[in-house]
Amino acid sequence: MVEVKIERKKEEKAVQEPEIPPEKKEEFSPEKLQAQLEEKTREASEYFDKWLRLRAEFENFKKRMQKEKDDLVKFGNENLLKALLPVLDNLTRAIDHGRNAQDKSPLLEGVEMICKEFLNILDRFGVKTVPAVGEAFDPEKHEALSQEESDQEPNQVIAAVQNGYFYHDRLLRPARVIVSKGRPEPGKETPE
Repeated sequence: MVEVKIERKKEEKAVQEPEIPPEKKEEFSPEKLQAQLEEKTREASEYFDKWLRLRAEFENFKKRMQKEKDDLVKFGNENLLKALLPVLDNLTRAIDHGRNAQDKSPLLEGVEMICKEFLNILDRFGVKTVPAVGEAFDPEKHEALSQEESDQEPNQVIAAVQNGYFYHDRLLRPARVIVSKGRPEPGKETPE
């Protein structure tokens, strides 16, 4: 009796396992499954790489937009300040003309006070004067109008015709200057 029970269990097992057709067995072969796994792993790796690149691109875009926004806020008044510089030049000319006059009037003192206040306001907003007289000529911040012989070294700024200004770290307007040629050569006469 014991033998019969064992045979029945074997028969039950055989009945419970469905039989897979041979063409289906090929679909589930270990080689095919391994190839499919490698293909899907490669695809996942490509998608992950694309995602990383897009994420980095988006981060760069955000940084660029933030920098542009900061620059817009920082340099937003640049056109206004450029338009005000001729007014400052005229105030400076009026002061120079008043100082050359024989009588010192209270009007001159008033214009000097206005010019000083105007310069203080510009300074508060980040406008600084470009150093000129006594400096070495720098084409990035000076505009040479002429060269003259002088006792100073060659390529030294000897006079500023018009002041230049920086707005934060940008050049708002270059200083218009006269540059030294150096000492006159002995024996040569200067044309008059």
